[in-house]
Amino acid sequence: MSSRRSVLATGVGIFSSGIAGCVSVPWFREPDGADWSASVPEPGAFASPVTTDGVVAAGGSRDGGLETGQLVAFDTETGQQQWEHEFGRPTGLVAADGTVYVGEKRDSGRSRIAAFDARTGTQRWQQTVSNHSSAMAVANGTLYAANGGLAALETADGSVRWEQPHVPETDFTVIAAPGDQLAADDHAVYFGDADGVVAISPTDGTTSWSWRPAQWETTATAVAPVPIDDTIFVGGGGDVVALDAADGSDRWRTPFGRGAEIMGFHATDSSLLVAESTDAAPSDTFGTVYELSAADGSERYEMRFDAPVTRAVSTTATFVVGTADGTVTWTDGASFFARPETALPTGGFGLGAAGEQAFAQTSEGTLWALSPPE
Repeated sequence: MSSRRSVLATGVGIFSSGIAGCVSVPWFREPDGADWSASVPEPGAFASPVTTDGVVAAGGSRDGGLETGQLVAFDTETGQQQWEHEFGRPTGLVAADGTVYVGEKRDSGRSRIAAFDARTGTQRWQQTVSNHSSAMAVANGTLYAANGGLAALETADGSVRWEQPHVPETDFTVIAAPGDQLAADDHAVYFGDADGVVAISPTDGTTSWSWRPAQWETTATAVAPVPIDDTIFVGGGGDVVALDAADGSDRWRTPFGRGAEIMGFHATDSSLLVAESTDAAPSDTFGTVYELSAADGSERYEMRFDAPVTRAVSTTATFVVGTADGTVTWTDGASFFARPETALPTGGFGLGAAGEQAFAQTSEGTLWALSPPE
């Protein structure tokens, strides 16, 4: 069974010193379950840390400026810094199969994508595309990059397979956080926007099918279309919808009420975990993880959080959920036992994960490596 995404989901520079791995934060007691911490750039345009091949990469803006980016990579087990690169204005970030891909804004609606060896930081290739590459996804030897167009590149050498400025159904505008509108698997590229989902052929970039419901109350999908086996799950507004991957037809639709926002998915053998945020301040503010039947969307179980869910990331091992009060929780569904959780010094953080290890990049510029506290 596939995980939350085939691979999700913001360049090029010279090595410079100044950020060291394994740097503790002296003014705050380490969170329970902390493996190590390090100083990293403030997240800026980057959404979350990314992981591949035993490496976690965190990026952001240097010196608080939008036009200067920095990417730093660490060994996930030891926290030892592996490499860093500086570049211009960052756009998108994704990692897969031992390679880290980063987008850098250029002129006239273009961006430059660079591919780095995850372990050594050696640049494998760079390529310019005719969109901002704010959202990127990898599947079947192809890197897809979108925002104001969609491009397909060979992961081996960066050569462009095809580019689409738009199709009749969408112009590929990315308005959510990087990585929150684009996903891919071996069969199609899936783009979510304010009107629904469009499936694009990986062969030539033409439309395979589109799902455009009459009622879809969202400015953009809060969660990218998530391909799992023969089903595409999508969240927007307060609804979760399961689509047939072959033609985009509805299988089921489960609403969670007005004011709800879907933040993430995690699949188990027969269930779909849905992280949901309700933030109708001041009286109705909380977060929930629902366990739904993957077959028909019926509710099996729910777990409640005191603060709205702001981040959620799925791995093959667990579902990691972050809330606005700085709590990070690990869960794999209904359980009579206390779920592992820890507390960060801030509610502002991006969240990545590999296996059961979570990586929280705070708005103050600290990367925490976290394991479920015992």
